[in-house]
Amino acid sequence: MTVNANQVAGEPASVSMGFPVTVGWTHAAIAVFSVLRLNTPVNLTMHIEMHGPLLIDFRHHAFSWSTPLDQFPVDAVHTGLETEPTSADAPPFFELPGQDLDGLLWEMGINSFGGAAAYWLPKGERYKLTRWPNVTRHSHNLRQMKMLAVLGNTYASTSELATLAGVEEVEAQSLINALSLMRILSRSAEAPATAAAPETAAAKRKSLFARLRKRLGR
Repeated sequence: MTVNANQVAGEPASVSMGFPVTVGWTHAAIAVFSVLRLNTPVNLTMHIEMHGPLLIDFRHHAFSWSTPLDQFPVDAVHTGLETEPTSADAPPFFELPGQDLDGLLWEMGINSFGGAAAYWLPKGERYKLTRWPNVTRHSHNLRQMKMLAVLGNTYASTSELATLAGVEEVEAQSLINALSLMRILSRSAEAPATAAAPETAAAKRKSLFARLRKRLGR
């Protein structure tokens, strides 16, 4: 069965027929999000030109792919996507342990939606980490580390996050998209706006960043 990832308005209710040939990762991210919302365990295969098949076993939070994540093809051409229903006690989709799925979801989320909000993120919400991502399993830069430090400490909207971390809003949005796809964000429409003065916010950000680097042994 193939997934319809061409639906970008409204939440997909189920997996259905038809996957368009697409360039980039937006449609693939939508398809993955759709599968993650299903109640039935599903294995997923993505077909990508000039790369081997990308296999995802959501039960084991793992994937298998011949392409290393440090060579992630940002402009990959996706030619198809197949789902296979499975069960909790079925054999794994590939030889385990495979690779941790967080690394793939990070790359997929960072490189989708062109800096716009993922369609499943309503306007007017603020975000906070529910757990620290394992940054040893995906690529990241210092600006992203600063944003993670902010989200580990307080709820922030995309624009507030960009201001507190000193980055462009499109970069902040890409990070929010990735963390949301990884399912490690708490979302709130009631959380108050961050009201720290610029000097206080900068000092607080520096302290948070230092603590995060120490925690990660960097």
